[in-house]
Amino acid sequence: MNKPYGKALLLSFIIIVSLCLGGCGLRDQAREVDQLLVVQSMGLDSGPQGVLLSLSSAGGSTPDSPPVRLQSAGESITTALERVRAGANEEELFCAHIGHLLIGEEAARQGIRPALDYVCRSGDLRLSVPLYILRGNTAREAVLGAGDESFGVCDALDSVDADLRSRGDGHTATASDILRDLERYGSALVCAVSLRPSAEEDRSGETPKRPETVVPEGYAVLRDGVLCGWLDRQQAIGVGFLTGNTGVCELTVTDQAGLPVTLTLTGGSCKLEPRWDEVGQLAALEVNVEAQAVLAESKAGDTELDYLQMMLERSLSERVRQVLQMSKQWRADFLGLEGKLERQAPGKMRAMTPGFAACWPSLPLTVSVSAHLTGTGDVEDWP
Repeated sequence: MNKPYGKALLLSFIIIVSLCLGGCGLRDQAREVDQLLVVQSMGLDSGPQGVLLSLSSAGGSTPDSPPVRLQSAGESITTALERVRAGANEEELFCAHIGHLLIGEEAARQGIRPALDYVCRSGDLRLSVPLYILRGNTAREAVLGAGDESFGVCDALDSVDADLRSRGDGHTATASDILRDLERYGSALVCAVSLRPSAEEDRSGETPKRPETVVPEGYAVLRDGVLCGWLDRQQAIGVGFLTGNTGVCELTVTDQAGLPVTLTLTGGSCKLEPRWDEVGQLAALEVNVEAQAVLAESKAGDTELDYLQMMLERSLSERVRQVLQMSKQWRADFLGLEGKLERQAPGKMRAMTPGFAACWPSLPLTVSVSAHLTGTGDVEDWP
């Protein structure tokens, strides 16, 4: 047998054996995948044993495949999860696709550092997983109770993400975002949600009913990893301007007759103007906001745009001031103002004694808002 022919024969034999072995492995793996329960949402609460864990899969495409909801308790997230695995009789849990981490209000008031530490060390969860804090309820109530036979909390949180993606009255932060802000500023913003009746009616039974769903509610504010307060969706509009996350959202003002007028914010920006004293200390801070909006809906046919523009500026100024005052009151730089000022004047910020965190609660503030309002939503009228 010549050498080239022998090498070719040997190579063919190796390929055939590899394909046979690989084929067996793929078939075994396929059978295992068919038996996996893909978990997509995890809820965490505090309990007598330590941790109350709740899990949910997404709803299937048919009524015969509703969301699967599981619960457990343990001294830690790890032990609670292992007890779920042991008690899931029919299927093996697959947690690598968890796309939502929901934390109940009481657990957040005790601190979310254990949850963040678990995300950092877990082989299942990713640092890019979005976090939510449920206002007024436990995570278990949402994970186990939201939805019906056709949708569950996974679908509801997917809707929250889609709703906030382009809006200026909320933002979804990931575990890595929150860890970064806590490390840098000692504070962070987390998407706040609440449990409410759905707008859709379930007519599958004899009596129509409205299942509960999860909706966005602005922000939860963390200081040192502990929940210290809430910002509602109207206040979150101010956050959007101060953090550069402006988007399309609605704001209601009143016209000269006292009737409600709905405006659509289409964009904007914010500029910080620090004022330094003669010894290089931060003496005051000016916040200058610019906003663009269009008239969306009015009950009066002859609404005066100049008056509405003035009311818009007043409304935005109030929201921005509220957010800044809450930041000072809670001693929580959840807006990352220190970082923005450092980029403007790194030398002066480094030389500050005491630092920004110490002087921020008593720092004088001036807020000014300049708005541009157009009368229609036509593209050519947008600024």
